[in-house]
Amino acid sequence: MTHQPWEFWIDVGGTFTDCLARRPDGTIVRHKLLSSGTTKGAAAKGSTEQCVVDLARRRDPAGFWDGSALTVLDDEGQPLDTVRVRRFDSSEGTLELDRPLSSVPHTGQPYELHSGEEAPILAIRFLLGLRLVDEIPPVVVRLGTTRGTNALVTRSGARTALVTTRGFGDVLLIGYQNRPRIFELAIRKPEPLTAAVVEIDERVLPDGEVLVAPDPDAIRRDLLSLKEQGIESLAICLLH
Repeated sequence: MTHQPWEFWIDVGGTFTDCLARRPDGTIVRHKLLSSGTTKGAAAKGSTEQCVVDLARRRDPAGFWDGSALTVLDDEGQPLDTVRVRRFDSSEGTLELDRPLSSVPHTGQPYELHSGEEAPILAIRFLLGLRLVDEIPPVVVRLGTTRGTNALVTRSGARTALVTTRGFGDVLLIGYQNRPRIFELAIRKPEPLTAAVVEIDERVLPDGEVLVAPDPDAIRRDLLSLKEQGIESLAICLLH
């Protein structure tokens, strides 16, 4: 009998990441976490310099936070002290630390846990019940994200250059020529999303025949120039 792998469907949002998973037996489980990969909590009664107690952590897999960083925050959310978790006991909700904190956390004092992983990996490991040192087995993952949409809306993404076929460098400026207000005389277009454009002297026909082959050395010079301008990302769209 063939063993079916775990399947994961993950949506990374601007604030939260939602993970839905199907076990090999067909049952469905889910997990929600911050897209930053940070897990927040609050110290409970019984916490000491050497051990943070949080009863909410009893829902987490055994040993899940072993080796992760724990940062104690003040009441304004500013970091006070960062230590490593030596041992996490999920049955008691205790996080034993590898060294003492500078002071005893008071009841309700906020803290954060950081494993150093992106949110999708953290979610997968959580649902699989794996410790930080455990290897993730082969799984099926379908990943979607609204971060790209958020970056477009807020224009807060990486500095991007358009790389396209020669003669098409102004295609984004021309756009569709839509006129929502057809009689408006002073048309104000939004600024282009790309910070620079590079046109490559190449052409491929619709049937795949190469009409003009690109020059690798010329492309390399153009891309190095983009890098010197501080371009961090490329949007490549070549005709056909």
